[in-house]
Amino acid sequence: MTEKQSNTYQALVKFLKKEYKYKNVDKKIKESRVLFINNSNEYALIEVQIQDSTETWSNIEMTAQKNFMNQKIKKLKIVISENENNLTEDDTEILVVTTPEKLKNNLIKFLPLISKLNESYISIEKVKENKIQDEELNDEIKLNNFKIALNKIKNNNISFTWIILFFFIIMPVSFTIIGLFMNLNTLQEVAYGSGGPEKPSYLLTVWWQAPMIIFGGTNQTLTIAGGQWWRIFTYGFSAMDSANGILFSALMIFLLTTSLFSISKITEIIIGNVWKLAISFVLAYITLGFVVSATLPYTITSGSLPIIGIMVGILSMNISGETSPIARFGKVKVIWPIILIILAIFNSQDQLSSFSVLMSGIIFGSIFAGLVKKPVKEWTWRENILILFLIIFIVVGIVFVVTLKNAPAYNYNVITALQFYAKNNIGGNFDHYNQIIAKIGWIGRFEQGFWNDNFPMQSTPVTVNNIASIFDSISSFSLGMKL
Repeated sequence: MTEKQSNTYQALVKFLKKEYKYKNVDKKIKESRVLFINNSNEYALIEVQIQDSTETWSNIEMTAQKNFMNQKIKKLKIVISENENNLTEDDTEILVVTTPEKLKNNLIKFLPLISKLNESYISIEKVKENKIQDEELNDEIKLNNFKIALNKIKNNNISFTWIILFFFIIMPVSFTIIGLFMNLNTLQEVAYGSGGPEKPSYLLTVWWQAPMIIFGGTNQTLTIAGGQWWRIFTYGFSAMDSANGILFSALMIFLLTTSLFSISKITEIIIGNVWKLAISFVLAYITLGFVVSATLPYTITSGSLPIIGIMVGILSMNISGETSPIARFGKVKVIWPIILIILAIFNSQDQLSSFSVLMSGIIFGSIFAGLVKKPVKEWTWRENILILFLIIFIVVGIVFVVTLKNAPAYNYNVITALQFYAKNNIGGNFDHYNQIIAKIGWIGRFEQGFWNDNFPMQSTPVTVNNIASIFDSISSFSLGMKL
C-alpha cells in the first residue's frame, strides 16, 4: 500500500459519504476496506478497498442484503491499485480497478460527481505539500532564531537586563557589604530614674537586619503604619539578609545574583520586546511591594530574591506551551533559579513569609506577563482570569491597610534604622522620626539622640500589641527575607 493509494482511499470514502450520503455497514471504517449502503442510490452497495488489502469483515454483506428483501441490486466495487486499470461488469456487480491518476476517468460513468473528488484530492495533495514546506520553513526559522538568540546571550546583546544588573544586583550587593561593616550591633538607650536621665545603656539588636531597612527595605511597620510608601519602590535595591555569616551569605549572594542576571537575559531575548518586559516587570515589582508590605506584618522584604521570583514568573508565562528550541532552552535554564529559591526558603528563619513573598513574585510576574503578551483587543477568558486574580490580591492588600488600627509590636531593627537616619540627618532630624514613631503608635521616643522606652505621654497612650523585651524580640521576631 502506497501513500498515494491510502490518500485516494480516504478521499473517496469522504466523498461518498458527503456527496452520495452512503453509510458504512460495519461499525467503523477500516484503514483499507469499507462497505457502504444507500437504498436510494443506483448502486445500493459500494465497496471500496485498496488492492491486496488484508482487512476482513464477517457476514456484513449478508446483513446488508436483508435490507433489500431479496431484491436484485447493483453493487459497485472499487479497487484502488498502484498501477492497474481494469473494468469488469455483470448483472449484479461492477468491478472497477483503478489507479489514483485514472480514478476520475474510470468512475465518471458510474459516479458522475466524481469530478469533485478529483479537485478535492488535488487540493488535499497541494495543501499537504504546502504544509510540509511550511513546516520545513518554520523549523528552519525556529532553528535560525535559536542560533540568533544564543548569539545574543553569548554576546550580552541586551538592554533592560543592564538596568536589572545595576539596580537589583550591584546595588543590593554593595549595600549588603556596606551593612556588614556598619556599627549597628548596638542600640543606644537612655533610662530615666527618679532623679532624671541616667547614663545611656546599650541594647543588643538583630543588627544584620537593620541595613535591610536603612537602604530601603519594606515592611508593614514603616511602609503602612509609618506612611513611608516610597519603600514600595526601593525594596529591591536594598541590602540582603546576611544572618548566616559572611562566608555563607557571600556564597548565596553570588549564586542568586548570577542566576538573576542569567535568567533576565534569557527572558529578555525570548520575549524580544524590551517594553513588554519592562512594563510587566515594573507593574509586578510595585504590586509585590504593596501586597507584601500590607499583608506580612513581621517580614522585611528586600534584596534580589523577590526580583528572581518576578523574573521566573515572567519567563514561565512566556515559555509555557511553547515548543520552539529557545523556549525549551528557557525551560531548562529556569530550573536553577527555582532550586535556589527552594534553598533560600529552607534556610530562612521565617519560611512561611519567605515562601509567601517569593510565590507572590512568581504570581505577579506571570499575571502581568500574560496581560502584556497580547493586545487588549485579543484578550480571551484566560486574560480575564488573570485580571480577576490580580484584583483579589490588590483588594486583600487594601483591606489590610484600612483595617490596620492597633500599633505593631516593637521592632528594634526599625528603631535602629530610624536612629541611624536621625543621627546622620538623612531625611530629617530626631523630631521628624519621633513623629513617624508616634504615627506608628509606639510609646517610646528619641531624646538627645538616645532611645527612651519610658517616654512620658501627654495623652492617653496608644495600645501596643505584644510589647516584648529585647531578648523576646530577638527570639520571636526574627524578621525579613533570609538568604
